[in-house]
Amino acid sequence: MGPVLGSRVATAGWPRLLIYATARSSWVVVPEPSIPSSTKNLPRTLENMACPDGFLQPIFSRHLDLAILVLARHGLAYTRPRGVRLVRSKVLTIALAAFSLAGAGACKRSSGTKNNQPTGSVAPAPREVLCVEQQEGCVYCTGRDLSAAPFLDADQSRPTVCDPKNDDNCVEFCTTLAPECALPWSIKPHCLYGSELDFQRAVFNRDTSDRPEVQVAGRLTDDNGHRIEGAHVDVWVSRGTQLTALAQEVSAKDGTFRIRLRSGPWNYSLRFSRPGLSSEIVDRLPAEKLAPVVGGQPKVFRLGPEMLIKGRIVDSSPAAVPVANAEVSALRTTEDGIASSSARTGEDGSFILGGLEARRYFLRVTKFGWRPQVIKGVQSGSGTRTSIKLERATVIRGVVRDKSGDPEANATVAALLSDVPGMPTTPIFWTSDTTGAFAQDRFAPGTYYLWARKGDMLAYPPEKIELDEGGDVEVDLSLKQKGSRVTGQVVPQAGFRISPDARALLISRSSPLAFPRPAVADLDDNDGKFTFAGILPGRYELSVRDGTRTLAIVAGPREVEIPIDADMTIPLKDIITVRPGTIE
Repeated sequence: MGPVLGSRVATAGWPRLLIYATARSSWVVVPEPSIPSSTKNLPRTLENMACPDGFLQPIFSRHLDLAILVLARHGLAYTRPRGVRLVRSKVLTIALAAFSLAGAGACKRSSGTKNNQPTGSVAPAPREVLCVEQQEGCVYCTGRDLSAAPFLDADQSRPTVCDPKNDDNCVEFCTTLAPECALPWSIKPHCLYGSELDFQRAVFNRDTSDRPEVQVAGRLTDDNGHRIEGAHVDVWVSRGTQLTALAQEVSAKDGTFRIRLRSGPWNYSLRFSRPGLSSEIVDRLPAEKLAPVVGGQPKVFRLGPEMLIKGRIVDSSPAAVPVANAEVSALRTTEDGIASSSARTGEDGSFILGGLEARRYFLRVTKFGWRPQVIKGVQSGSGTRTSIKLERATVIRGVVRDKSGDPEANATVAALLSDVPGMPTTPIFWTSDTTGAFAQDRFAPGTYYLWARKGDMLAYPPEKIELDEGGDVEVDLSLKQKGSRVTGQVVPQAGFRISPDARALLISRSSPLAFPRPAVADLDDNDGKFTFAGILPGRYELSVRDGTRTLAIVAGPREVEIPIDADMTIPLKDIITVRPGTIE
């Protein structure tokens, strides 16, 4: 058995990788769901079969009162089944199972929200789905029994689910999976992880829970052969380019350690460290080759005497002002994902890196609001103090507030560099925290437009700010404008059929004040009607897409003008007729 939830081996430390902060987290053990074997391999999940337009719908229609009761009580959503056949003798059995799943809320969705589960895929049980919030605010989810869920870009149809008790509290998903366990108001066990590190660790534990275990054992000694008690043994797993901190153990009184790791087509790295001794790193080996027991005795790892690197971080001004709380890491190579040692600068900008071997290292220095710096060829144990100068980064920070002036959490903030010849103008998105605050430090100097959005409420007009080299601009964004709505209908040309995944888009081509992200609306499966919401004033181009294809509009409007007045409804008078296009 591997480590159990809450066990001592469960804590892990991960040296900072690029911009990621050092974190300590628990080893996450994801239990297997209890799924009856008779239902595990059905061609379509029962919750989808039992929902509206599922192929069990004829049974529901014959028992309309019961169907209405179930659907009204649980707000069932559905995935349109395609090409699925069912033997008649199994219909009643599966129908009863479907009602049972409906009672568990398996098809729940918010009012007016289209379910975008990928057609033909098996919807995993909630405990099999793991989710994490992305920097731009959408939630990415993945299921064990599904192929890797594709990330949905902003111009694709992203599922959005709102709290039934508060229409302004919504969660946008950037995958077609939109599980209830990722909703903050759900009373079910949650599957949303608070950091990318926790998420990646949970994904690994979930995906490898059925793999055989290998016991990795060893003994730590110093150069004189004395056994080392209390040394830290940190474990990372690497799958492809992904390096994830997995676990931490501490050596026993006799210097030994034992860790059980899952065997498979991936590699592990170990780092041994103890104050006063140099760290040792065993890099990227299969579990079977890390520390095999030879002749009944564990493999011995020797930690030599500790070497130090001392230094001081200051700014680039003539006054050389100390930079406090910067993180300094010593790496063997610039591509090394595991630091041999890390430290933070004090109030006077000084730092001491211990646990080093007698060799040259790369020093990486990072701090928010400052440009990262890498210094190469710094010799440990030389006795020379290393002086490093940092330059200030260009920062935008502030607070998003609602129309009453209160801080607004989880609002989307967008910054767009004004048109500059020869430079791309890709917007940068991020999200306000629980206090409504936001900050980002990866901007080039120039003129920027700044928006904020939460649901249908937006900051309008956008704030126009000037950023100088190394500047730090602070701004409040107020969500005072309720966006307008555009309604219309899309129909296919004769002889052509629109798939259930088709969607309509509004794209701003000329207005610099429009929110810098296409608006997306799902097409109703029955009549092709759609509604855009939260649209700012300006002129927009209409587009209809089916997957990656852009459908050609052969009749009807191709653009729409949104008036300056807030909260307007603009119906398109003519129906939009489309046919297959050639644009991919």
